[in-house]
Amino acid sequence: MPQPNPSATHPDRESAQWATQQVVTPDEQLIHRRHARSTGSHPAVEGAWPSLFSDGPAPRLLDLAIQAQESKGELSLDDEIRRYIRVVRGNWIANWNCSVYTASGVLELTADSVEHGEGPAPFPPEFQKKVEQAAGDVNPAEYLRMLAEIVRILDREPSLEYGELPMGGWEFRLTFPYLFGFDAILMDEGDQEFADTVRAAVTNEHPYCAESAAAYTTEAQRALVLFPGPDGLKPRLYWATRARLQELIATVNEHMQREHS
Repeated sequence: MPQPNPSATHPDRESAQWATQQVVTPDEQLIHRRHARSTGSHPAVEGAWPSLFSDGPAPRLLDLAIQAQESKGELSLDDEIRRYIRVVRGNWIANWNCSVYTASGVLELTADSVEHGEGPAPFPPEFQKKVEQAAGDVNPAEYLRMLAEIVRILDREPSLEYGELPMGGWEFRLTFPYLFGFDAILMDEGDQEFADTVRAAVTNEHPYCAESAAAYTTEAQRALVLFPGPDGLKPRLYWATRARLQELIATVNEHMQREHS
């Protein structure tokens, strides 16, 4: 069996190295802020937190705003934000990492950055494009503040049940990523029996199958609870009837009991 090469490129190691390289000391932050005040620039745009505007809640919420605009009335901005809130609240890791309230604060920070800088121009090109597209004829800083206020107001409401606000397509992919990905596995396997396909998918990951096995069963159990009835997730995934979801759970549990008990 080939041994791992410690000098080989590893994404986690690269990420850790990048994070280490990006550490800014308190003294450096103070110097940066003083320079920003003296020059009229804004530290967030100048590079202290570049990833804040290339990833994270601000670009995500702008994407939802743009999707609502492009839907020509089929999607409501308020409902898309309600779905965003429901996703974050429903995932304790996401909520711990960046709560909805914090996301609204990021939008406010972005608005300040736009207002005190040279508009969206100093931002990463993709983010600049999103701000301009979402804002349209509205002043970009004003639009971002308005979006932040909508997020704050809707965050005070309880999350809507799926019967009240149906799950959106992007929301489905975030809620059931493993089941969504299993769709491709089924297509690749062709006419193989469903249980055999599940068994092969888990066995191929063995003995490092804990994450995928737990994810398959957790998502299937959640689907059974959220969408009771014989169709299960079939409206979204052609194969994911209640019976198939139960079969998936039973097959994965069989593997866990046989190999890991």
